Amino acid sequence: MANSDLVQSLLRGLDLLRLLAAAPSGLRLQDLAEALGLKKTTVHNLVRTLRARGFLEKDLSGRFRLGPALQELSSQAQRGVFLQRVAVLLQELQRKFPQAILTFSEITATAVVCRLRMSPDRPGEVQHPGSQFFAPYTSATAICLQATGSNAVEFERLFPFAEFGQAKWGSWEEFQAVKTEVMRTGSYNQLDQSHGSLTLALAIPENYALGCRVDIGEQGLQAQLLAAAKDFRQTLLAG
Repeated sequence: MANSDLVQSLLRGLDLLRLLAAAPSGLRLQDLAEALGLKKTTVHNLVRTLRARGFLEKDLSGRFRLGPALQELSSQAQRGVFLQRVAVLLQELQRKFPQAILTFSEITATAVVCRLRMSPDRPGEVQHPGSQFFAPYTSATAICLQATGSNAVEFERLFPFAEFGQAKWGSWEEFQAVKTEVMRTGSYNQLDQSHGSLTLALAIPENYALGCRVDIGEQGLQAQLLAAAKDFRQTLLAG
């Protein structure tokens, strides 16, 4: 592609970002203009635009540095690659347990949210529910992540035990005993006799959990499910 077909202001902005990436202590406007071979007014417009979107920040000494928006983009890209790997492993797990409902969830400071899901009614399809949340102190996934997630402390500040957990557990000590056991084993099992289902939640560092829900019936299913879930975790972390 000929240079005349390229957006020159965008090219200059990208060159400026590359320049600052190699200068962690930052550069002043004059330094940037000289290094890029541009007028100060041109560079001023570039940095003003990039600062408005969080790609640059200016310190008290007048030096410009890379801003938080770049780190956010990098984190999102890494997260996307990570979830793609998870999706492949979920598909493999569903082939072993085609009647299972599988979830891959994350605890944040404000919610336990399902990031990926697979279900028997849509075989082979990895769903991205986005708006599916798990109730604190109640669901197997939430309990597992409240015990093991690094975001659990902030999460429980938002959802205090007295308001959200006491009705189920009775006392804080009882819930803490369950969390201690989950931290020891890395998993939590929830048997629902009324619906004839078993839910297993397996912790995955540092704020994720794999959830598996199956109908009770097959002998030894719980052990098979736990072994397969541990293989899932080991493969994911080794990747």
